[in-house]
Amino acid sequence: MTGESVTGGQKRPKNPRGLDSVDRRLLQLLMRNGRMSNSRLAQGANVAESTAHTRVAAMVETGVIRGFRTEVDLAAVGCPIQAMILVRLQDSARPRLREEAHRLSTCSGVLEVFFLAGQYDLAVRVAAANTNDLRDFVVNELSRQPGTAGTETCLILEDVRGEDPPLGA
Repeated sequence: MTGESVTGGQKRPKNPRGLDSVDRRLLQLLMRNGRMSNSRLAQGANVAESTAHTRVAAMVETGVIRGFRTEVDLAAVGCPIQAMILVRLQDSARPRLREEAHRLSTCSGVLEVFFLAGQYDLAVRVAAANTNDLRDFVVNELSRQPGTAGTETCLILEDVRGEDPPLGA
């Protein structure tokens, strides 16, 4: 069972199970290859297949594992331009921060929306076919919105995925 955070998003599970070294190893393996077979997971974690299956199922059930996704080469599907757009909202729009993030998440080309602390309220990662499409997104979905105080667009030249995410002790 999960609750909602201050921004209305998902919180950690109410009764998270403690993660041991086997759970952490299974998570590391899955983070590197979410399609890894249960047999290979078990082998990589040095546990029985039934143990690997039970542990992964429990982490899914308790919300430790939130889902499995496919990583797509965006250039190969016609969207070679990526950007991180930092968005600052008007003070009057901040109570609707969650709604604005949801609205943006449904816009074409939006990959992720992040809530931020600091000078900006949101970061929106987008993919576009060309710079004209990127400009149109910034103008139409952000700048023309009455709640937007300002934006800063950063082109992503290359992305490199972390190999060893921290999984706690």
